[in-house]
Amino acid sequence: MIDSANDDSDILKRRVHFNLLYDFYSPLLTERQRKVYETLCFSDLTLSEAAEVLGISRQAVYTLARNVMKKLEGIEKNLCFAVNTRHLEEKIKKLESENESLREKLREKEEETCLTH
Repeated sequence: MIDSANDDSDILKRRVHFNLLYDFYSPLLTERQRKVYETLCFSDLTLSEAAEVLGISRQAVYTLARNVMKKLEGIEKNLCFAVNTRHLEEKIKKLESENESLREKLREKEEETCLTH
């Protein structure tokens, strides 16, 4: 995959980000765009290796990959499905944690009640 990030942590975050966008929006890409993305990102090939597999030039792979990433970012900017899903997942985790905390308090109260009777 084409990465302009500086360190491994940035590269990983970027890959996760684009894979999330790809999960949401891949049906909006052309078959060729999907093939280039999947060859680079899921097979983890270099530009040269992907070019050989796809039968196109290294520059064509680079250009197509850049265009796919720009398109994914543009779609997300307009629809916000990925960011909204992430926020909802965070809220669900928080609510689950609060729910478990309340259950624990309820168990403690029930135990106190049983001990006093």
